Amino acid sequence: MTDRPRIIRHPAPVFPGISDSVRVSAGDLLFVSGAVALGTEGVPPADFESAVEATYTQLLRALDVGGARFSDVVRVNVYIVDLDDDRLAVWRTTRDRMVGSADLPASTLIGVQSLVGGAQIEIDAVAAVG
Repeated sequence: MTDRPRIIRHPAPVFPGISDSVRVSAGDLLFVSGAVALGTEGVPPADFESAVEATYTQLLRALDVGGARFSDVVRVNVYIVDLDDDRLAVWRTTRDRMVGSADLPASTLIGVQSLVGGAQIEIDAVAAVG
């Protein structure tokens, strides 16, 4: 088995809770397509907190299938419908509860008008795996 890649995270000086750059010195890359929270009937959760939790659950499942953990993620894009301060707070609280707030990947948060299937949040990621 190969060694885990060396990942160096650089916290953003102005915005706490994010990294503005991440350097990866080795390893293969795992690209996770946009994870969304849609139930078996294709219906998204009604409340935003449940949608965030279900989306991170999907992301963590996809990482696991690819042989990675969230700590291996070096880049993430988060898309939120109707982004405002309340949704931002719910997203941060739920994200921190599910994946922690230490060693976060380089990330971009984007407010959008709509997502596939009526989803309220979508997350795609790139992970460095050994």
